[in-house]
Amino acid sequence: MSVLIAAVAANRIDSDRMIDQRCRTYWERFALQAFRCPDHDHILAATGSHTAGVVAPRPLAAAAYRLLGVGAVPVFAVGHDRWVFITQGVPDAPTARQLSLSVFRYPIVPILAPTPLALPTPGFRLRSWLHVPDGPVRPPVTTVVAALHTAATRLGSSPLRS
Repeated sequence: MSVLIAAVAANRIDSDRMIDQRCRTYWERFALQAFRCPDHDHILAATGSHTAGVVAPRPLAAAAYRLLGVGAVPVFAVGHDRWVFITQGVPDAPTARQLSLSVFRYPIVPILAPTPLALPTPGFRLRSWLHVPDGPVRPPVTTVVAALHTAATRLGSSPLRS
């Protein structure tokens, strides 16, 4: 039995190391203020003027991704039906309010301060990178939202909510 307990403890230590390393990578290479959620083994990123996210259904997000230029924006999948774009944040509350109002009729959810952004985490398969950030540069959130609006119109489904 002690061998089994030792193996579980070793796996836990390896998992902790991988999560800690990924947090460092997010900070150092991608300028994402990543931290480990204290209640779970998930990695979160602080949102604010430098970082935000936009969640959209996969078909709409894929169309917007092509409009933006494949590889132009970091994006990851959440399950099989949602994508999350990582963008620059918004500079102030009036801009955040305006952005939120511009998307309320679409299945687009901006993730703005103070809500943390859940990032792909080792050992947690629900979130996986489709395009890893190329460094600290991210497109403005307004650019990504505009591409999602354009994609919705081209798909013939604007507005998407009644």
